[in-house]
Amino acid sequence: MNSDITSQSIIALRKKYGLSQQAFAQLLGIGAASINRYENGVTPTKANANLLRAAMIPEFMAGCLEREGDKLSARQRESVEKVVYAEVTFDDEGALMDVNEIYTLTLQQEVLNEKAWGVIAEASRLRAEALDRGDQGLAMVYEDIELQVAKVIPQVLSNDSLSPVALGELRGRIDGLQRLVDHRASKAA
Repeated sequence: MNSDITSQSIIALRKKYGLSQQAFAQLLGIGAASINRYENGVTPTKANANLLRAAMIPEFMAGCLEREGDKLSARQRESVEKVVYAEVTFDDEGALMDVNEIYTLTLQQEVLNEKAWGVIAEASRLRAEALDRGDQGLAMVYEDIELQVAKVIPQVLSNDSLSPVALGELRGRIDGLQRLVDHRASKAA
C-alpha cells in the first residue's frame, strides 16, 4: 500500500469527517465496497489512492460537498462542513480559495520572507560599517531597521497573511524599510 495511504489513515480520515463508509464513498465517488476493502488492508487503485490523498485537503472536500453533498444525510453533511470550513482558507471577499490560489500566496510569502531577510542583512552590514567609522547614531538607525523588519517576518509567515491585501500591506512595510536603508546608505556614502 502507498506509504501515505494506509488502512488506518483511511479510517482516521473518514472518522475525522464523521462519515460512514457509505457516505464517505458517495462523497468521493468511490464504491462503498472499495472503501470497506481499503480499510481492511487492500491496496487502493492508483486513481482511488489519489482521491483519498486529495480528501486530506479541506478545499478538495469543500468541492466534493458542493458536487455530492446532497447525497449525504443532513447530519453527515453538517459533520463534514464543520471540519472542512474550520480548515479551509477564504479570500478577502469571503470566497473559498482553491489550492492554486493558496499555493500562489504561499509562494509570495516565501519571496517576501526572503526579501525581509535581505533587508536585515543589508542593514546589518551597514550597521557594522557605521560602527567601524564610529558613527553610533547611524548604527542605531540600522539596528532599529533590523528590529522593525524582524517584527514583520512572523506576520509574513502567518496564515493571517494568506491574502493579497495582507501580503500587500506587509510588502509595503518591508519596501518602506528597504527605501530607508537605501536612503541612509546613500547619505552615508
